[in-house]
Amino acid sequence: MVDMTINQARRSRWSDRSPLFLLITGSIICLAAPVIAANPEHLEQLRTTKICLRCDLREAKLSGADLAGAQLAAADLTGAQLQGANLQGANLREAKLGGVLPPKACLKPITNSLPQPNPTAEKCQTPPPATSELPANLDNANLQGADLFAADFSNVQLNHANLEQAKLNFANFAGANLQQVNLTSADAAVANFAGADLTKAVMKIVRLNGANLSSAKLGQANLDTAVLDGANLSSADLSQAYLVDADLKGAILNKTNLQQAILINASLQTANLSGADLQGANLKGAACNRADFSGAKLNNANLTNTGFPLANLTAADLTGANLHFAYLYGANLDKANLNGADLTKAQLREASLKEASAIGANWEGAKLMKAVFESANLTYTNFSSTDLRFANLNQANLSQANFYQADLQQASLIKTNLTGANWEGAKLKGAILE
Repeated sequence: MVDMTINQARRSRWSDRSPLFLLITGSIICLAAPVIAANPEHLEQLRTTKICLRCDLREAKLSGADLAGAQLAAADLTGAQLQGANLQGANLREAKLGGVLPPKACLKPITNSLPQPNPTAEKCQTPPPATSELPANLDNANLQGADLFAADFSNVQLNHANLEQAKLNFANFAGANLQQVNLTSADAAVANFAGADLTKAVMKIVRLNGANLSSAKLGQANLDTAVLDGANLSSADLSQAYLVDADLKGAILNKTNLQQAILINASLQTANLSGADLQGANLKGAACNRADFSGAKLNNANLTNTGFPLANLTAADLTGANLHFAYLYGANLDKANLNGADLTKAQLREASLKEASAIGANWEGAKLMKAVFESANLTYTNFSSTDLRFANLNQANLSQANFYQADLQQASLIKTNLTGANWEGAKLKGAILE
């Protein structure tokens, strides 16, 4: 009987707890973390001498501080507040400013009922380890000419910061927020920007050769004359980015979003753009020698005078693309979609277009000598004044095609559908028609 009374009393005490009390105590357990602060002696040393090598400056309050030319190599600035600070010409080689973003709070909504078992309660109640420090905040900071070699800026806030001419080689900016940052003429070779947000960043003449920019956000970024040879930009967002005269030789751009990007005169030799989205992009005059565009989307792209010699465009979508004067010598366009494309005076000598679709495409004046159109769908296509000598058109569908004044000498048209085709003025000497 006594035991029953005690149990009832315990239940009564628990039920008397207000929902607000339960919420507050749960929040304290969930969000508790070790208190971290800068070493006061190190902080004073920095303020008086601007020299603080390997110092402990965690969580330091340095917003707006004048630290121009400061020596902070290998210093720990994790969680430091450096908004608007002047770090022009500072030495931050191997410094640590990155950190772990805080987990989402595990607060429960207030209800009138008793709390229900929380399957994630154990994780919420476990305090984060001492090493789980917040990243520093350098929004609007001036780091012009600073030395950030191999520094850790992971998850750091650097919005609107000035990193012009800074040295960022081997630095880690993974997950960092760099919106509208200024990286003009910065050297960021082999730096890590994976998953970083560089939306609308100014990156003119920046060196990013060998850098990791996979899954980075670079929408509307200005990369005029940027050096990105060998860089990894796979799955990155470069929509509406400005890449005029950019060097992307050997770069990895597979599944990259380049919609409406401007790549005029860009160098894309041997680059991997398989599965990339280049719809509406401007590649006028770009060099794409031996580049891989297999499965890429180039719908309505401007490819005027673009060079694709020996490039791989298998299964690429070029619907409505402008290929005026494009150079595609020896290119592979097997199973490509060229419906409605304009290839006026394009050069496709020895190109392969097996099983390609070019319904209604315009090839007027194009050079197609020794090109292979085997089993291609070329209905309603305009081949007027084209050079198709020695071309292979076997089993192709050329119904309603226009061959006005085209040169098909020595061409092969075995089992080709020529229903309704126009042959006025065409040269067919030596052509094989079976």
